[in-house]
Amino acid sequence: MQINFPKLALNKEVVSRLLIIVVFGYPLVMATSIVISYCLPLSKPDSVAAASMLSFVLYTAYIMWAFALKTWQQLLRVSVLLLMATGLISGALMWGMQRV
Repeated sequence: MQINFPKLALNKEVVSRLLIIVVFGYPLVMATSIVISYCLPLSKPDSVAAASMLSFVLYTAYIMWAFALKTWQQLLRVSVLLLMATGLISGALMWGMQRV
């Protein structure tokens, strides 16, 4: 008796999107979580916990959005821009916190 397993066909689009999600999505969501934790008007442990819980929702939304775009090139461009913007905001926030 021989069992035939279906071959996995991972095309370039899916692999590219998964790679972009891992490389850009996780740092983007973590940087956004840090910015949110500093902006929430809660105590430090509560704001970190709330931002961490929100990061799971953000990462799930990012994954769904990544597969909703038409091409992986669009995803790469927008992900790089979002990561740069989040980095600038978090850098400005850290710089402002040091000056206070």
